[in-house]
Amino acid sequence: MANESQLRQEIADERRELTNAVADLRTELDKTAERGKQIGITAGALAATAFAVRTALKIRRHFRD
Repeated sequence: MANESQLRQEIADERRELTNAVADLRTELDKTAERGKQIGITAGALAATAFAVRTALKIRRHFRD
């Protein structure tokens, strides 16, 4: 059976591993959030472009008639 100092060392090692794992997860979440923002910006730009083209075509048709 492990003595008290060995148990303390194992617990400290586990804490370090958990701390590193949490840091890695936070980094991945930040990257994912940044990608989500970029996708949102791109989708908004595409929607605005589609709206502008549709409006321009309606105006063009109106003046043709």
